[in-house]
Amino acid sequence: MIGTRRAALAGSALVLALLAGCGEQQAPLTEGPPGASPADGLVRVVALSAQRAQVSDRVAAAKLGTGQAVTDPAREAAVVDGIRAEAGRDGVDPDWAARIVTDQIAASTQVQDDLLRQWAERPDTAPVQRPALAEVRPELDRIGDELVAALKLAGPARANEDCPSTLAQAAVAQAQGLDDVHRNALGRSLASVCDGTPD
Repeated sequence: MIGTRRAALAGSALVLALLAGCGEQQAPLTEGPPGASPADGLVRVVALSAQRAQVSDRVAAAKLGTGQAVTDPAREAAVVDGIRAEAGRDGVDPDWAARIVTDQIAASTQVQDDLLRQWAERPDTAPVQRPALAEVRPELDRIGDELVAALKLAGPARANEDCPSTLAQAAVAQAQGLDDVHRNALGRSLASVCDGTPD
């Protein structure tokens, strides 16, 4: 139990360090035969996490100037509960999936806070297009659905000792072209991916 948590913390630190430009990329978890593999699942989790961080821009734009709070505890709890239920139906550890989507929500909040602060300080950088939240939520729902499928594929890699380095390598590749706001959010969103097997 302690070893698992220690490995999880070390893995999270590795992802964040590599995203910050420190360290070297490690060899990936075995790619396996042609077709989907656990390593492919990790890559997909990273890609979906980056997508969610970027969709957060539109969420922030929808809230700009409305006085609406960045956080919505009731909505966030419903999202986590929905992912937990879907994961259980699909044979994915529900607690693991819930931790990951909770991390993604925290990362999204981080992006929104950063952007809203930036737009308040520099109104000339604020977006002209301000979508309704109802227009953005289907995209968030799609990412959530695809995340569960990616976690099912990535599940066998979860407790593998190479999981943190493979995750970090995928994160570094995905972070190319992202600005600091989204790069930091990506690292935050991946904190619970390599957390070992269920207790």
